[in-house]
Amino acid sequence: MPASLHLGLSSVRQHRALYAGSFVAVALGVALIAGVVVLTVSIGDQGPEVQDTLSLLGVMAGFAGFMAIFVVASTFGFAVTARRRELGLLRLIGATPRQVRRQVRVEALVVAVLAAATGAALGRLVALALAVLLAAQGVTPGRVPLTWDLLPLLISAGCGVVVALLGAWTAARRAAKVPPAQALLEATDTGRRIGVVRGVVGTLCLAGAGLMLVGIRAGDPVLALMLSIFVPELVVVGLVCWGPVLLPLLVRALTVPVREHPVLGLARANVGDQARRTTSLAAPVLAISAIAGSLILSLSFAADWDQGITRQQLVAPVVVTGTTKAPTAPAGAVVDGRNTVAVATGGELASDWTAEGIDPATAVATRGIRTHAGDLSRLTGRTMAISRSAVFDAGFGLGSQVRVRFPDGARMRLRVVAVVEDAATLHDDLLLPRRLARAHGAKPTGTWFVLPAPGADAARLRTALAGSGAGGGDVLSAEQWITRIDRAQRDQNQVGLIAILGPTGLYAGIAIANTLLMGSLQRRREFSVTRLVGATAAQVRRMVLAESAMVATAALLLGTAVTVTVAVLLRAPMTAGLDDVPLTVPWASLLAIAGACAAVTVVAAVLPVLGLKWLRGHPSAAADHQQ
Repeated sequence: MPASLHLGLSSVRQHRALYAGSFVAVALGVALIAGVVVLTVSIGDQGPEVQDTLSLLGVMAGFAGFMAIFVVASTFGFAVTARRRELGLLRLIGATPRQVRRQVRVEALVVAVLAAATGAALGRLVALALAVLLAAQGVTPGRVPLTWDLLPLLISAGCGVVVALLGAWTAARRAAKVPPAQALLEATDTGRRIGVVRGVVGTLCLAGAGLMLVGIRAGDPVLALMLSIFVPELVVVGLVCWGPVLLPLLVRALTVPVREHPVLGLARANVGDQARRTTSLAAPVLAISAIAGSLILSLSFAADWDQGITRQQLVAPVVVTGTTKAPTAPAGAVVDGRNTVAVATGGELASDWTAEGIDPATAVATRGIRTHAGDLSRLTGRTMAISRSAVFDAGFGLGSQVRVRFPDGARMRLRVVAVVEDAATLHDDLLLPRRLARAHGAKPTGTWFVLPAPGADAARLRTALAGSGAGGGDVLSAEQWITRIDRAQRDQNQVGLIAILGPTGLYAGIAIANTLLMGSLQRRREFSVTRLVGATAAQVRRMVLAESAMVATAALLLGTAVTVTVAVLLRAPMTAGLDDVPLTVPWASLLAIAGACAAVTVVAAVLPVLGLKWLRGHPSAAADHQQ
């Protein structure tokens, strides 16, 4: 065994209590990523009936990966920073900066490999739990059979090892640069100074987020919605990079009224002096509050936008749902039913779509379909139209010749004659001539828009349809139908949020508790000194509680600021050109996230201190415990 590896193993055993937190962070992060990847691969093998779930899993993988990278790097950096004095002592007895860096990297490699292997094994259980969760929420039709391929587990484990090494590498560079004599005098925390690389990365992330915010303000609604998912992540990275400078200042500004309080004032000073510990604790709270809050508001505003579009464009005052049989309408009334068929576009790398067959004149009269470019009246023969937002995803637009394949095996080229405005509730992204769609297997969806004859009353039309049986369906006014569709969309959004934020939020909560436990184990000497100068055990516990509450409050305020900024800028393109767009703020979900972060932080801060039995004894006994 190489000497450096042997030394690394010995050091990990010696500091096992401190590195246990890093082990947990890596293992759970790898398990979360592996579970999502395994489930994605398994669903990809199940055929087109569950393909819609892949986009949800893609978002889940993005959030899981971001949180795992964030937490693992922060935890490893915290673990190495906690040993800064010890590493400085190694410099004092002759170790070179290169040797210090190598030792830290070897220790990180040992912990990361063991944790990644454990996390890969746990990934199977996480995948099974996610499959059960998605099935219970109705996202998948039953529990998806899992494919136990070794490659996703190896990739996830490799990502965990790489992230751990990167986190330890940056901290090791800081520790190796400390002059030996200075290491004997300074506390373990490196203060508010940040490195050049960290400052540049933080500045670039904040600048990039600023450009995206401009894009949100000026972009179309779909682009704005996409950007609103990535902006919070960039802002969080930038704020955490500058955290050792910003967070202590923010905490001090918020706690000015209690600066003279004997316990709260000491807590305030500790938060300001231990900047990196403060940043490590605030990071997961800031990340989950900013990202989850922005996602919740973005989805809510998207539902508001869709509802506003539907209200503005829908012309038909009566909608019949729940039947594939066309309702029998009075003479002169126009009945427009939705008929859809699956199509594949492209060559070998085909994309699956749901296309709708329409009669352009009828659809415009009943649903108010609007043309953005081209001429919808030319939708006849071998032609097609596409919605404005789908142009980017599809890779084709007005004037394109598109190869399509229908379920019956027919293949042909269709020319795009129009680009229509988005109205997802009223029509699909791809529109075909009704005759062409029916010839290749289009089926009614069960929704029929009914427009009364000129001069006829809508209420009488509803009565007449209900009297005729309406084919066994429900006869609704336009307002009733819009309300029902809106409720169904928000329920679906809620299911997606549970699937996305549930596992990631649980991991963030564990990360918060993990960081606090690591900090408490590191601070035993500090607690002993506090007891020796006259503080009681209860005062020490209140001090720790106050520190955690201050940091959590500062992080939640920053997360709230990010959420509000994204929401305000997202609202502008969502309401542009629309007369009546409701404003729906899901206060319960937002407050639940804030409350959960605060509760986990407070409970996790107090429990480790309660477990230190020596705090309850005489102060001299506490000091003896440290000898």
